[in-house]
Amino acid sequence: MKKFLVLIIILTAVFVPMFAMSGCSDKTPDIIADNYENVAKDGSFDKTKGNAGESVVFDFSKEVTINTIVLKEKDNAVTSFRLYADDSDTPFYGNDFISGYRYCSFETITLQKLRIEVLTSDKAWEIEEIEAYLIESSLNSSDEFRIMSYITIDSSFYLDEGFDENLKAITQFNLIGNIYLDKDGNIVFKEITADGKTYEGKEAFKFALDKIRAVNPSAKVVATILGNQDFYGDNLDTEERHSEAMDKHSDKLISNILGIIEEYDLDGVSFDYEYPHKYKSYKIYKAFLKELKSSLPEGKLLTAAISSWQLGIGMFSKKDLQVLDQIEVMAYDSFDERGNHSTFYKSAYEVLDGFRSKGVDMKKINLGIPYYSRPVDGATFWGNYGDVADKLSPWENSYVQEYTDLDGKKYPPLSNYYNGRQLVYDKTAYAVDSGVGGEMIWHMACDSKDKDLSLTLTIAKAVSLRVKG
Repeated sequence: MKKFLVLIIILTAVFVPMFAMSGCSDKTPDIIADNYENVAKDGSFDKTKGNAGESVVFDFSKEVTINTIVLKEKDNAVTSFRLYADDSDTPFYGNDFISGYRYCSFETITLQKLRIEVLTSDKAWEIEEIEAYLIESSLNSSDEFRIMSYITIDSSFYLDEGFDENLKAITQFNLIGNIYLDKDGNIVFKEITADGKTYEGKEAFKFALDKIRAVNPSAKVVATILGNQDFYGDNLDTEERHSEAMDKHSDKLISNILGIIEEYDLDGVSFDYEYPHKYKSYKIYKAFLKELKSSLPEGKLLTAAISSWQLGIGMFSKKDLQVLDQIEVMAYDSFDERGNHSTFYKSAYEVLDGFRSKGVDMKKINLGIPYYSRPVDGATFWGNYGDVADKLSPWENSYVQEYTDLDGKKYPPLSNYYNGRQLVYDKTAYAVDSGVGGEMIWHMACDSKDKDLSLTLTIAKAVSLRVKG
């Protein structure tokens, strides 16, 4: 999630594929397949194979009205494609990869024939399967699907009125980067420097809180507590500090958390503990979460950021996660074989399939959406979507740019993978349609203020078209 996760990149690369392969079947979730008719079942292709620059045509055998197409290819060869209705020369949809499962979502269209044009591919390609649906409304109601966004306290000073429409689309904010725990269970408000000024910690937190409440007073606000900084020279690492505070000083830490919730009238508390590595640390963390949940006033939320590879022996079980009201799934910073992070197949389909196969309550999940890029070489650089939004077409996710990593090393132009507007729309539609409870944005200040380019407003549009009003 954050820009200091070199170790986590390595862990993700190792564990996520193992986790995903254990449950992934490249099958449309039952909640979709059992509730909506696949109108492609009686159709046929004119052919299924080709090379870059070639097309295939699928004939539905009758006129159909759809807003969702599922494509599957035999090998991961396609790197960009477009969809056309009947004899039109203007595509109504486009994106990059098909892979084992591609969920293509769009506004309702009526057609009899679908032409799939493969613009680029690594090699000869073969379309293995197609499904098509008209999903007129999800099984959720509009007020149940959460659009949750992290806001870093320092970035709140730069969220001018140009961000107001984005902020209004959010149903819940998680404020992060200002409240910390120490080994003794104390809460530390970190001072923030912004616009050349230094703000006392509580003053900075109140500034961020007042700003978002002024723009969106109906949204929930949750405070994220971190434990990854040493304020008093304890010389402990992140794991040791959490364990010390959550074990020996759990009563004090809980009391302090309850005090913060009451003082600022917050809707709950969240933890971004990246990451326990020892069995004992997980045991302490899980016991603390259970104790904290039982201490929270009724209606107050307990949430935590979790990566998919943390579901396993000695880490989190289905039962462990039941104590959480929401699970922020960090579905990013995981790279595919091309070096692209947070693609649809790897970081939406596989991740959610993995949680589903473990029996996790999908209504608790907020699927993570990155508003930033990662270079295809995995270097420690995070580019803001808002800086390149006007350079990416709605159907593009890759942008070649120079960059400087966290160590100050400069790199020549290299492909950076973002999540563009159509990819974000697809992930949102898939989350809604497959029964996921919400989406989680990391983070708001990386978005574009341009209403036509905003990823936040793209999410809001997808939700409004997929749920019952």
